[in-house]
Amino acid sequence: MDKQILFEGFFREGCTTFSIVVLSLLGTMLIVQLCYYIVVYGRICKYRNPAPSPEAEQLGLSVIIPLYDADHGFLQERLPLFLSQKKNNYEVVVVDVTGDVEVREQLELMRIAAGDRLTTTKLAADPLFPISTKMALNVGIKAARYDNVLFTLPDCSPRSERWAEVMARAFVGHDVVLGYASIAPAKGVWNKLIRCANMALSVRWLSAMAARRPYRGTLCNLGFTKSAYFGARGFNHLNLNMGEDDLFVMKIAGRDNTMATMGGSATIDQKAWGGLDWWLPRRLRLSYPYRFYPARVKWSVSVELWSRALFFGSAIVVATLLPLYAKILAGVLLVVRFVAVWWRMKRLSRRLSERHLLAAYWLYDLVAPAAEAVLAIRRRMIPKYKWR
Repeated sequence: MDKQILFEGFFREGCTTFSIVVLSLLGTMLIVQLCYYIVVYGRICKYRNPAPSPEAEQLGLSVIIPLYDADHGFLQERLPLFLSQKKNNYEVVVVDVTGDVEVREQLELMRIAAGDRLTTTKLAADPLFPISTKMALNVGIKAARYDNVLFTLPDCSPRSERWAEVMARAFVGHDVVLGYASIAPAKGVWNKLIRCANMALSVRWLSAMAARRPYRGTLCNLGFTKSAYFGARGFNHLNLNMGEDDLFVMKIAGRDNTMATMGGSATIDQKAWGGLDWWLPRRLRLSYPYRFYPARVKWSVSVELWSRALFFGSAIVVATLLPLYAKILAGVLLVVRFVAVWWRMKRLSRRLSERHLLAAYWLYDLVAPAAEAVLAIRRRMIPKYKWR
């Protein structure tokens, strides 16, 4: 009886208004986090890729790659991987914007050797009138032989020789096709953090697509039909040298005309050109169109990040200021979130064919809200005419 009285007295002393508010906030943010990791992101694990069909086997497919730099690694290593795809009615269209004579000669030799599987076209580079990515892609679309076009970049390579075949399946009955692009593994913890950030960003728009509310893809692995492109009168936001994989996708993608393909055979690997000194400026530049996103997308992204930040912040307050019983409760809630996130990210990593990332994901999980906040502040400081 004495022990019960002492326990009740200790509990009443600890139950101040401040402790109730902090614990309530901690519990509420946990519920929000569980909704994202169990329900929202769980759609990706349940999503079914399009099945093989005779229509997909006969479907014509053009892969468009804009080439801006004299990248001999692309010509000697990555372009042959695209040309060797096991797909009938298939071509690769390289839009040469380098202005390099040696590159054009090498492309011409490869075109002769590859026959109708390689189409080359060129644009004259002019320092006074820079050629934007949208201009290069527009030329590639017009030069493409087939109505179904896939886009990728020179620093990317298909993980499988069946990549084109698997991606072509999604075009049957659909106008927009989204695929996953991974950052190629390299040594060092920064590479793992970059890969975690890339996967987390992709999980957001892939889960939205699985909910039939697509709003973006990645230019490394994105496709649409020429009829949809010309029906929309080409790319929008022409004053921005970006937005092909998000602002334009929002223009043409709908609930019923968009399909995603996920898995090892459908994955594109993008080369990492450095650590954070490469990733952060790239991430900042490509996130600039975020200001033009619809409110529902901004809200969905912000709620997850804010709830995560408030959950960790509340846990820190409990650990430093509140009594023992509150610390124990907070520890239990942290364990619940840890198990839920570990379980979901393990399944997502397997679904997206990402390996050896779970250990590094915990560090990314902690720093992501702060990193995204800094990114948002820097993005707002950039003048509107920047990158136009």
